[in-house]
Amino acid sequence: MEQMEQYIQKKQWTQYGLCVIGALIYAIGMNTFVASMGLYAGGVMGVSQIIHSVLVQKLHVNLGSFNLGAVLYTLLNVPLFIMAMRSIGKRFLIKTGINVVFVSIFLSLIPVPKVAIIEEHLTCALIGGIICGVGSGITLQAGGSGGGLDILGVYLAKKGKSISVGKLSMLINGVIYGICIILFDVSVAIYCIIYAVFQSIVVDKTHTQSINVQVMIFTRNSGDAIRKMIIQEFNRSATIWDGVGGYTEKETVIVYSVLSKYEAAILRRMVREMDPHAFLVLNEGCQISGNFQKHL
Repeated sequence: MEQMEQYIQKKQWTQYGLCVIGALIYAIGMNTFVASMGLYAGGVMGVSQIIHSVLVQKLHVNLGSFNLGAVLYTLLNVPLFIMAMRSIGKRFLIKTGINVVFVSIFLSLIPVPKVAIIEEHLTCALIGGIICGVGSGITLQAGGSGGGLDILGVYLAKKGKSISVGKLSMLINGVIYGICIILFDVSVAIYCIIYAVFQSIVVDKTHTQSINVQVMIFTRNSGDAIRKMIIQEFNRSATIWDGVGGYTEKETVIVYSVLSKYEAAILRRMVREMDPHAFLVLNEGCQISGNFQKHL
């Protein structure tokens, strides 16, 4: 029991570190490839960028080196933080807060190149989308979010809605980029859409908590120990039945459960430690109907 508590505590600190790493990767992709080409991110970050551009380009407000976008990004997340605190969970809120704060810090510290590293808008949009998507996905993988639409997407997923974080981002970003067409230039909006699509795809591929996996464990040891581990560690249930090996003709225990891909990877390592000879079958992307709660 003490080892389990130490494992959980170590995992929490690892996840906090991943939230910081995710923030750094996102900020690098944003400032180096997206902002340097005058492109706009989606969601709350995109809204912050648009407000900053309107003040500087349209209203000719001199902000100097002050990064208003980073400040607005933090302020606009406040109401979403309140929603997360009330309906999603304390740990999610802490990890999201860590990521949002460090994104703001890194955006302020990492300079936007005056001359773009790559002069081709399409290439920057693709690379920026991939890098920012990896950064956001790592944070989601750690049980937090990058704030903004990620919070809303996780909230809807947890409520059982058939929508992922990436799909929600693409839907709302369509409205944001429509505003970009009106205020700025059509070509800018097109490249922004390309960036958003690639970022959303990478986020959904990285956010393995949204992928369901059927797990069947065949063991000659006590299946009850594995069942208890699934309940205690993942807050999931499991079904156990007895079987007979077709080749060995020896009795075996079969444990069946449905987890997220993220949880299944952890379970696989834990089962190997309990029974190195266990046989595992994992079926990814299964369709589920019934009481199956999305976990962060």
